[in-house]
Amino acid sequence: MTIMKPFPRYLALSALTFTTLQAFGQSADLDIIDNTNVVLTPTRLRQPISEVPGSVTVITADMLVKYGIASVPEALRLVPGMAVTQLSGGEYTINYHGSNSISPRRMNVLIDGMSVYRSAFAQVDWTMLPVAMDDIERIEVTRGPNSASYGPNSMLAIINIITKHPNESAGTSLSGSAGSRKTRSATARHGGKFGANTNFWITLDHRQSEGFEQVSGSGFTLPGVDPHHDSSKRDLLNFRSSTELSKDENLELRLAALNGRQGNPLLDQYQRSYPDVNLQERDIGVTWRKSLSPAHEIKVNAYLSRHSNDQNWVECLPALAYLPELGTLWRANPGYVLAIIAGRTPSGGTPADNLLAAAALRAIRGLGARATAPACGTTNQDYVENRADIEVQMTSVLSNSLRFVAGVGGRRDTAESATYLGGKVSNNTWRVFTNAEYRPAPSVVVNAGGYYESDNLTGSSFSPRIALNKHLNANNTVRVVLSRANRMPGIIEQRANWSYLTTGLDPALLGVTEAYYAQSARASGTLQAEKNTSREIGYTGNFPARGLMVDAKLFDDHLTNLISERITLASFNPTNANSLRLRGAEIQVDYAPAPKWNVHAGYSHLNADATTPMELTQYSRNSGVFAASHLLPGDVRVSLAAYRNQGAATGQSAFGKQDLTVSKSYRIGGAVLTPTLTVTHLDETEVRYFYDIGKSITNRIGNQMQYRVSIKATF
Repeated sequence: MTIMKPFPRYLALSALTFTTLQAFGQSADLDIIDNTNVVLTPTRLRQPISEVPGSVTVITADMLVKYGIASVPEALRLVPGMAVTQLSGGEYTINYHGSNSISPRRMNVLIDGMSVYRSAFAQVDWTMLPVAMDDIERIEVTRGPNSASYGPNSMLAIINIITKHPNESAGTSLSGSAGSRKTRSATARHGGKFGANTNFWITLDHRQSEGFEQVSGSGFTLPGVDPHHDSSKRDLLNFRSSTELSKDENLELRLAALNGRQGNPLLDQYQRSYPDVNLQERDIGVTWRKSLSPAHEIKVNAYLSRHSNDQNWVECLPALAYLPELGTLWRANPGYVLAIIAGRTPSGGTPADNLLAAAALRAIRGLGARATAPACGTTNQDYVENRADIEVQMTSVLSNSLRFVAGVGGRRDTAESATYLGGKVSNNTWRVFTNAEYRPAPSVVVNAGGYYESDNLTGSSFSPRIALNKHLNANNTVRVVLSRANRMPGIIEQRANWSYLTTGLDPALLGVTEAYYAQSARASGTLQAEKNTSREIGYTGNFPARGLMVDAKLFDDHLTNLISERITLASFNPTNANSLRLRGAEIQVDYAPAPKWNVHAGYSHLNADATTPMELTQYSRNSGVFAASHLLPGDVRVSLAAYRNQGAATGQSAFGKQDLTVSKSYRIGGAVLTPTLTVTHLDETEVRYFYDIGKSITNRIGNQMQYRVSIKATF
């Protein structure tokens, strides 16, 4: 059976890589396969990387410190094929293998099992993630579809942020940093015990940044407007505890409270105040585990999450824009309204459209000179999103050759917004999943599983996966993976009822001080799930005696039913009419040639073919990372990390930077004091990204050299 189409241009490279790496280890004793590189995310079973059904990048807490990484988005630049674009001081677009920069909705993000992908509005708020960098133990990135384990929205990749366990977090640490663009951070962390059986840690974290030095591309200028009004600020309280209820039973508790503010520059010439966002997030999660026997474990995971965005501003539109007659005409025939605004006589519609147009023109004439005079008032894009999720999972070892994980779960998402939804909309989701690991022979591992989900808004989907890993010897493994993944449309895509109510109109319009803007949009509610059929051939080389691990793969992802259209008030017409083909090759190398050396490198080559240029707006044909760290005498560590993304004419500009990080640890009494300096050189001082057809926005950083100084005290 043909698993995937051949990649002729990569076969020679793959053969050379395989032949060279195979020479590092020829042992046929499969029992000595190194099991230190163990991950959980790909299948929900703990497996060595050589046996997982896909490619995985593991970013450890040690790597974050060594390479001077101060945020999760910047950490993801270490992942081969990950496209990371900073849109403003507090906003990122992040996609595995790029694709649509306007709608980055196809990658799931977990923090300790809690999804922070907001399915109601189909987004991840990267700078406002409820996690502090000092709390992160590791980040596991499954580079490929993982809907078979975590359902829709894990369509291209999944990021699992795992925080430090309370049992290993005793002590106190204080840290702070300052750097270019007025970046500031301060973190206080303490771990201890409650009684004899409960370990915990608590963290207070503050971060802020001034943002870019200039933002342009909106096509207008206003006196007194700050061209780089994109600062961000975030305050976070995090708590995690672990209680041993018995030798076979454990209970974990997670709490998070986040307050943030995100500055936004003016988006059009009618705004008279900045549309800044004030946000809050409150999360609580509970995980109960019990070992029923040495071969069986049950786990119940439940969490509640509430996220609110408050965003309002003053708008001064021509008074005619608030006429109800114009709004009625817009809902019947938007083209007629555009013609009237342009000063043309509308034509070509139905007789009913003509009658509505005549009524709108009479209303405009009735206003006289007031029609084009500004009417100012306050409008908003406020929304609240709530989630309740519960899942029961069973893990069983049936024999030396067979083990599996299976579970059921339910989720309720509720979104409330007078602007986007005209009120409150809920979506109930039910799921069942399983994954089995079977060893028909000592050198062969078969992973097979699937995830079925059904929701109220779209219907049902099934995401299967089957993979075969063949150990050629103790050091060399090849794999073949075939899977199908899905993404279910969010509430905003299926149930949008989008309109802007302006209050406090001054001067009053026809005796009223509040009115709806004439333009509005309503979803058809007929969208279907996006789909991805994925094929992968991979190789893992693990040579613990040499400190070397290599992962290489050829991939072919065929994405169909894509919802690619830019969703705007003036043009709200999402469809499933688009497709995208992603083919290429990736390699990742982790190398520790000596105890004081560490090297991490990755390269991705991507070919993309799309039915719409929207799916190429974050496309980069070539991208890569090289990072090396060395510990010098006297506890001085020097690290260099270089990142490069080729960019594309269809959307994002090229990106490149080099980070030099130097740190030294001092032991003073019972404390360890570690000052760190990170100096960054930017290849480009402009970041350009796609905004709309024929339009782009460019962010400018005045200085190619950036810096950050930090100090951490651990007690």
